Amino acid sequence: MIQHYVALTTLTDRIFPEELAAVAAALQCQVLRDIAPEWGVSALVAAARFETIPVGYTPLIVHDTLEADGANGFHRTRGDDTPYMLVPYGPNWSLAASHELLRLLVNPSGSARRPGPSCLPGQGTVEYLIDVCGACPDVSAAYVIDGVVVSDFCTQAFFGQAGRPFSFTGAATSRLAPAANGVVSWLADDALLYQTRADRQGRVRVHGGFSTANRARMLLRELVDMLMPERLPRLSSAPLTNRLLQAVQNDRRARLATLTRFQEDIAWRFGHASAEATDTMPRRPGRRPKFYAAGDARSGQNSPSEDVAMTARTAS
Repeated sequence: MIQHYVALTTLTDRIFPEELAAVAAALQCQVLRDIAPEWGVSALVAAARFETIPVGYTPLIVHDTLEADGANGFHRTRGDDTPYMLVPYGPNWSLAASHELLRLLVNPSGSARRPGPSCLPGQGTVEYLIDVCGACPDVSAAYVIDGVVVSDFCTQAFFGQAGRPFSFTGAATSRLAPAANGVVSWLADDALLYQTRADRQGRVRVHGGFSTANRARMLLRELVDMLMPERLPRLSSAPLTNRLLQAVQNDRRARLATLTRFQEDIAWRFGHASAEATDTMPRRPGRRPKFYAAGDARSGQNSPSEDVAMTARTAS
């Protein structure tokens, strides 16, 4: 299994460290639980301050919106081709971050393709760019992990392998056909790039061909991002659907229940539990729990004089 190392970081002061860490944890879960079994790739995702990005990690950088077309998405440094990703900040920036991360993991070269039949008459078999989130990027296709919204992604079946579903959440309903606000790109034998783009209602139109001759050192994925510069800002600013809002609320309730469970049990074991909590907690055979006020410096330990006094009262 191919292993990547990704540092989620930020260049905007609108993201607190706690939020950055929560999104990194959700992305890590998505990679290990969802994308790895389907595509055979994995990654270690860590939250880091921009000044402390570990050596060898690919930076996934959230920033304030840039005005230049094509500034967002996947890039390589001009000096040594070190890869990095730029994601615009917005109220739903985790969706855009997940979108870019999964694209990188499944197609790190940015130019990998698979053959398939063209939807245009006369083109025959063409080469489809493997863009696992391109066909199903819309917020309506997204899902939630631990209260964090993440992107849907295409399965191997979408690009021609036998089986179903065609995307993880089922938003993509047929092979090589984009779902709402999605795009599918391919190269034909005339060396031009073509795209099928779907609108919000799923209506599809063909665009192209676009010349690839003047893209210089740009990867095909970078060319696709140049052709659709509004895609990532739209994801970052997308309002959550009622389904996603409900999922976020359910995750928050589950986390609160887990937090309460551990807090009460730890408090009981250290002797700081409330009287109400101790009534329903199991006791160890042959032992009596000891209770102290929160902040007591004794931390659950009796002093020798108290033990003697306890023994005397019991004996009498």
